[in-house]
Amino acid sequence: MIWNYRVTHRPKSAPLEGFQIREVYYDERGRVKFYTQNPSTPFGDINEELYEDFCAMMKAFDEEPLNLDHQDYLIRLVEKYK
Repeated sequence: MIWNYRVTHRPKSAPLEGFQIREVYYDERGRVKFYTQNPSTPFGDINEELYEDFCAMMKAFDEEPLNLDHQDYLIRLVEKYK
């Protein structure tokens, strides 16, 4: 399974939740399979690991923000027709 960090948002609750960075996991076809419930925070056991994690999070801005309301719908749809 492949994962990366993505900027996410929920348009229906944007004023409350805003934009956040989460880990997003994809299936073998590149479709979103699931994502972390809570936003991600950079972490490292040493300074260099923290820097690498932060850099990986910065790459999330290279893609369009992920609409979690829409992704929830698509995930349910895929599960329903498996």
